[in-house]
Amino acid sequence: MRWAQNAQDQPVYWLNGLAGTGKSTIAQTFSEMARDCNVLGASFFCSRDYLDRKILKNIFPTIAYQLACRYPRFRDHLVKVIRQDPSVAHNSLISQLRDLLVDPLSATGISCVIVIDALDECVDDQPASAILSVLGRLVSKLPLVKFFITGRPEPRIRSGFRLPLMEPFTQVFLLHEVDSTSVGGDIRLYLTEKLTGIAKRRSGLDLPEAWPSDEDITVLVKKSSGLFIFASTVARFIESEHHEPRERLRLIVGRADDTSHEGASGIDSLYSQVLRDAFFGINEGFVFVDLKHILSAVVLALNPLSRDGLMQLLNINSAIISTRLRHLHSVLLVPADGAKEIRVFHKSFPDFLQDSDRCRDSRFHIDCSTRHGDMALSCLGLVGKLEINPCALPPFAMNEDVPNRQQLLMDKLGSGLRYACKYWTAHLLLSSSSGEYGNRLITATSLFFNRTLFPWMEIMSLEDHLEGVIHSMNNLLDWSGKVSDTCYGQPS
Repeated sequence: MRWAQNAQDQPVYWLNGLAGTGKSTIAQTFSEMARDCNVLGASFFCSRDYLDRKILKNIFPTIAYQLACRYPRFRDHLVKVIRQDPSVAHNSLISQLRDLLVDPLSATGISCVIVIDALDECVDDQPASAILSVLGRLVSKLPLVKFFITGRPEPRIRSGFRLPLMEPFTQVFLLHEVDSTSVGGDIRLYLTEKLTGIAKRRSGLDLPEAWPSDEDITVLVKKSSGLFIFASTVARFIESEHHEPRERLRLIVGRADDTSHEGASGIDSLYSQVLRDAFFGINEGFVFVDLKHILSAVVLALNPLSRDGLMQLLNINSAIISTRLRHLHSVLLVPADGAKEIRVFHKSFPDFLQDSDRCRDSRFHIDCSTRHGDMALSCLGLVGKLEINPCALPPFAMNEDVPNRQQLLMDKLGSGLRYACKYWTAHLLLSSSSGEYGNRLITATSLFFNRTLFPWMEIMSLEDHLEGVIHSMNNLLDWSGKVSDTCYGQPS
């Protein structure tokens, strides 16, 4: 907040931290405080879990929209820009930044803070962050605007902030290098508050008055090693309504392993413990087959799916989905309402599941290319059931003539089929192109073109997503090229 209110400080602030150290929580809190102090202009919280929040070209148009909603004089200037170039939101990043933000902000003299959280979660194929590269070229033209950016210290993010045009304007704060005593004190306070709260809420369990003990809290703080995600996962693990808190605490405190850093350390052993405990004593192979399908769909979905959507997409009973995920509430948000999205609490959990060096239990490890192939086949299986005029519209009906179109699509199709229509080719592109999967996917896509191409295009039109047809065909061409290379050693 001192940085935000001090005009002499650098205009860019990079909160640099490892996974689980609390970057997004701080970004959220800082945004709320900046809003309360009337200095927040706009924010964009990147997320790999949502397709529209991991696309770089969505960042500047979204920020411009928020600024236009907040500042009438900015809006007036922006409207002129859009009238002159209606496609401005689809231009290059440098053009977007210049036309949508720099020129309107310079012309209006607005002073504000812009927050961009988790920049590392956006898809970016440049060696140095594309966003930071263009920001470095134009940030000097915005003397009244400050940018608060968070992200893991990945190579392209580090390279972006080290660019000659960016580095002089950037203040860096290394969150994972904060004094360990200070962080440990915060985690101790958090764990004490959470666990004593459990004791109060579950008084019928006759927990000891001094539960948890100072010794137990000390062990948990040591195991956390500065990772707030470790502490919050432990708290959710212990407070499970289906288990006895003392026994859950004993499982964590009694482990001999220590934690010292991110990766194959504390958080990995904790996730392994959560998974082992959730399925302790279960030996039936079909349980883990179901779990792998369900967990893979939750982790790899390009937009979060609800239990109803998973049931339709995977053809698995809703009760089975609930049963398989029942004991994973410390790592997954599983709403009681089947129509609400199931989400992971922290991106370190999917990272763990997808890395065979970290998740060594084959019952839980997710092989991405294989499982994306499964998702593509599930999507194509649903899309293949479409018939002409799937929403039973009258002849020659236009989209704007259809009342409550979104509700109609949900009623007629369901969330699983709507997801399948939008994302089947994206999963296809990420799937294996060789062997069994390659052959099965070739057969499935051939059937799609023979049977359901036009009903699918109709759905995409009703979703106001006709441009997605073009993207889907490009994905399909890219994937077919991979299949051709694999099968014949040369492009088709």
